[in-house]
Amino acid sequence: MKNIQKISNALAITPKSAIGTTQDDFAGTKPSWTVLKRKYAVVFQASPLLLCLFSSPVLAQNYYVCDNGSDSNFGSSPYEPLKTFDYAMTKFGRLNAGDAILFCRGGTFTSSYPRLFNQYCTPDAPCTLADYIPPNISPMDDHPSISDLPVITSSGANGVLNFQDGGPADHDEGYVVRNLSLKGNGSGNGIFLFNDVDYVTVESVTIDGFSQGIYSAGANAPNPGANQVNEHIVFKNSTIINNAGGGWLGGCNDCVIDNNQFINNGFARKLNNHNIKFVGHNYYGITISNNFLNKSTLVNGKCAGTSLAVHGVVQDLTIENNTIYEDIGAAEQSCWGIGVYPWSTVDESFNNLMIAGNRVTNVGNVGIGCASCTDLQILNNTITHSQDFGFVGIKVPVRTEDTVKSDRIIITDNYIELLNTNKKSKQGIVVPAAGDVNIGSNDFFLR
Repeated sequence: MKNIQKISNALAITPKSAIGTTQDDFAGTKPSWTVLKRKYAVVFQASPLLLCLFSSPVLAQNYYVCDNGSDSNFGSSPYEPLKTFDYAMTKFGRLNAGDAILFCRGGTFTSSYPRLFNQYCTPDAPCTLADYIPPNISPMDDHPSISDLPVITSSGANGVLNFQDGGPADHDEGYVVRNLSLKGNGSGNGIFLFNDVDYVTVESVTIDGFSQGIYSAGANAPNPGANQVNEHIVFKNSTIINNAGGGWLGGCNDCVIDNNQFINNGFARKLNNHNIKFVGHNYYGITISNNFLNKSTLVNGKCAGTSLAVHGVVQDLTIENNTIYEDIGAAEQSCWGIGVYPWSTVDESFNNLMIAGNRVTNVGNVGIGCASCTDLQILNNTITHSQDFGFVGIKVPVRTEDTVKSDRIIITDNYIELLNTNKKSKQGIVVPAAGDVNIGSNDFFLR
């Protein structure tokens, strides 16, 4: 069974600063080929070897975009940026490994949701969508553009960043999205991953006002070389707020959801919406850690759905060091904290699962629940509850199970404190029917 492990410090870094700073930083910008040819004309004639060296690319190409620019510019200099998001994205498919498209801080842009697909980017030299500080503004100045991330809004019902190719799935990989603010109009996806997109890092991004904040979806039938699964996805240090359908939806292999804030997501309906809904079949190697979750599925002023839900067929899952919190009087009984259980009509199960070090406060009538879970460890969680209805701190199984029945379970070193002023039915740990269960030392207080 899986042992508790601390998430790598590399995944808990602070948001990176903007790419690009002052005029001096661009003094060494790579000159054009015409300038290089004039400067080294004698050398070129004297040495074919040096000709090969100088004609080889040595620097990544950045394209700069600012709302005071022009799409008639080439865009390779922050002094002559492109103007619109959609025109800048016509260059995305031609980026070389390590290239970037950068948007000016303080700028506002509009996306028509163009497809983003590139087969030159790599995990070691990813293609980047990020920010830069306009060169006419010193980072030392007290200027709003320094602190304001570039804002990219949705022009229609689809969303903003659309990582996919059309038709059958073709494998692509190596993307970074950093320091952007994505604004929706109540529909579509802030970020959409589809058709076998791998090695994507999203960090220090705000996703606000869509149907789904980030949606890691499936794939069409594959072309050779594609496996129809999004893999090696890292989503960290970001804020996901006010998305009607949910904050995170979908699944991936070998992926991390770390150190994010999920607030007020899933309010379009009571059932099947969540702050985080990790769902899909045959996924493995997932870590959901260090996130703050609040106001899940807030309908009529009350949380009505599980804040962190996992459905499908999943193995090697760690849910660790998350904080899930609701206000007193602002949660219905269906507002569970962490729930890993079958939901669809297809057989579901969860193997090698660790739920450790989480803080779950004032949610619905279940703090942490599992069903059809095997090789399960629930360790070192702190669960407190002061809502005026019945409650179970930890329950396995928490729902009707599918073919796989919960087995090989360890529940130990948890702290459960329940305030029960009006003498409702409140319990610490309930395991009504399961296989091999080891309930160790847990602290339980009913007040």
